Amino acid sequence: MNLLRRLFHFGKLASDRSKAGGSTPPGSPSTDEFRLKGAYSALGYHAVRVAVREGRLGTAGSGASHEKYDRTKLLDLSREFFRDNAIYGGMIQKAAENIAGSGFGLQAKTGSPEWNAKAEAIWKTWWTENSPEIKGLQSGPAVEEMVARELLLCGDVGAIKTDRGLLQLIEAEQIRGPSQMDDGIVKDSVGAPQTFYVAPYLKNINGAPSVADAKKIGRADFLYLVRPERPSSIRGVPPAQAAFSMLHRINDVCDSEALAWQLLARMAVSITREAGPELAYQESTTDDTKDVEGDIAGRIHQIDAGIIFHGRPGEEVKGIDRNIPGKDFTASITTFLRFLGLPLGLPLEFILLDWTKSNYSQSRAILEQAHASFGKWQGLLEFGFHRPTYLWRISRAIAAGELEPCADWDCHEWIKPRFPWIDQLKEAQAMGTQIERSFTTQAQVLKSQGLDREEVLSQRETEVQDAIERAKAIEKKTGVLVPWEYFAGLPVSVKAAAAPQPGDEEKKAPPAEDPDEKPEDEKEAPEESDDE
Repeated sequence: MNLLRRLFHFGKLASDRSKAGGSTPPGSPSTDEFRLKGAYSALGYHAVRVAVREGRLGTAGSGASHEKYDRTKLLDLSREFFRDNAIYGGMIQKAAENIAGSGFGLQAKTGSPEWNAKAEAIWKTWWTENSPEIKGLQSGPAVEEMVARELLLCGDVGAIKTDRGLLQLIEAEQIRGPSQMDDGIVKDSVGAPQTFYVAPYLKNINGAPSVADAKKIGRADFLYLVRPERPSSIRGVPPAQAAFSMLHRINDVCDSEALAWQLLARMAVSITREAGPELAYQESTTDDTKDVEGDIAGRIHQIDAGIIFHGRPGEEVKGIDRNIPGKDFTASITTFLRFLGLPLGLPLEFILLDWTKSNYSQSRAILEQAHASFGKWQGLLEFGFHRPTYLWRISRAIAAGELEPCADWDCHEWIKPRFPWIDQLKEAQAMGTQIERSFTTQAQVLKSQGLDREEVLSQRETEVQDAIERAKAIEKKTGVLVPWEYFAGLPVSVKAAAAPQPGDEEKKAPPAEDPDEKPEDEKEAPEESDDE
């Protein structure tokens, strides 16, 4: 009744204010006095007042200050999710594979084609055919994928240019400095990184990086990739950290569903009888053989079709209602998974790898959205990793005499991997049209399929030459003209001449015409003789 009175009074007050022209009379109670506690409205300022009253006020400070207290914990949580949660691990791994693809393609762009070919060959030998990483365990494309995965897991990653001409990858947890420099980065007056502290992992401190043994690495010798959340941030945090609470909810929902099924598979009965608690206590203290007369366990028999209880007068057995698995489990978990992929721009189909409910147009639109997000990460890899690594390697090659000095030696281009095709026929037709109208290049299309244009054209040249030779050999042997396109897998542009059959008359060419002979209509009629 008290609530009804307050609501009635609030309605009457609003009516009086309306009659008075909308202004609040002096001394009248504020409308906030009559709002229900805990009820959020669409009014921003009122939402803040409610948040203050309930202790939900957000913490203030710069991006660096938030990272100082929470970043390391977020990194540990992200690592744990990647190890133990198949959904999170698969989501991160699949995103990294799409960002790195089969590797970025290099094209040197100097004014000398010969110099470009040499530079590309040196890069290919160092990056693809050998291992550019100091441990020698991975090729260049595998290193690209690992860097992309670390960015998605931790928000930043580093690499040292070693004196051996190889890269040493540095995890985000290793970029740590003394206590007065928690983020491990020495900055100038405007906040630009100048020096990095890199701490090694030591076994005697439970695997954590040893700050006491951290080494200083200059900016010129350190590749630092980061995607900060705020202009005041210098370090990165896991990009999907906003969905970590959703991961906990998904685990809870899955555990609850599994427990409901386990309970459903067990017998749950209630036995009602006189002096039940006392008898139950006595029976629970008997020996394990359960042969003592009066033991409940000895009077319950299980058969294939069910259970038989042999009771006495006054005893009753009732079934207990158990938690039945939720009928909306699939819809709930699907919604949670959609929320999980939002920070990375990943749709549900991408997370579950399930396209059974999508047609070609829907799948295409979904992948377009996902790869719009992937493209930003690819741009970060090109800017912070590929370009400086290429310039470092080529400058070393010039210094070592492998390449001649060139004025525009640093001019080059990276071809980023494209997302895979959905419908082979439709994608091929679309790509062909784009090439014809100069919307893309043949090199970009081939790179999207994990192919190198020079290698493909070289192989195609060899196939065409071989096809022509085979066609000529057949014609020489049989006298039949066979299109060489048959042997190269290309559309036939000419028709093969029909082979002569036995008994057929050879078709002779008409006799050549005498150039001095006049046409029939221009010939003069013969003169008549006098004898006639």
